[in-house]
Amino acid sequence: MRNKNYKYYSLRILPVICLYFIFSQSESIAQIKATNKTISGSGQFGGASITTPKASPIKREVKKITYLAVTDDKSWINNEGKTIKGTLIAFDPGNKEKFIPPTIIKDSNVRMLIGKKAYVFPLEKLREENRKEILELNNGFKAHYERVKEAQKKKDSQ
Repeated sequence: MRNKNYKYYSLRILPVICLYFIFSQSESIAQIKATNKTISGSGQFGGASITTPKASPIKREVKKITYLAVTDDKSWINNEGKTIKGTLIAFDPGNKEKFIPPTIIKDSNVRMLIGKKAYVFPLEKLREENRKEILELNNGFKAHYERVKEAQKKKDSQ
């Protein structure tokens, strides 16, 4: 009789064990919908949880830089005799409508484009010939804008 009861007992336990394995492998609906990682407890129904921050998308911006070249690419020599090969560029392009010439010398400094990067150099660090050339260019731009301004005034008065 004992053998017969043992068979019935194992047949009754077998479906319970199968159901246990089926339901223990699946996640609850709360765990499926949750977007956080549980440290302890049971997710959103209590316990502590930590959420992972979402990384914001990287925005790449392309900046277009335009320089006003005052001279061609040439060699400049400083007081120590070192050669600087670059293009003299203006600090700002000025304003043609308001007859404002470009700023070539700013606070006794000049700006040069060497490669693709702009550098600021003190004017007094350059040799005398280079300083004279830059001052002549600066005065030439100012004189040109004054002539254009005067010509515009004459044209407007007629």
